[in-house]
Amino acid sequence: MNWPTMIVACIIAVIFVSIIYFEIKKRKSGKGSCSCGCSGCGMADVCHGQMETKE
Repeated sequence: MNWPTMIVACIIAVIFVSIIYFEIKKRKSGKGSCSCGCSGCGMADVCHGQMETKE
């Protein structure tokens, strides 16, 4: 491997690890995806649906 390839691989690895770290941190603080309450989920209507009332 030459130096530019190793530098690019290290940069990609750092980005990947930081994304995983911040997602785990977000999930532990309760701001994760749909499994954490759907408060910030854009797809909450799809996975839980709306209750229809009959009149």
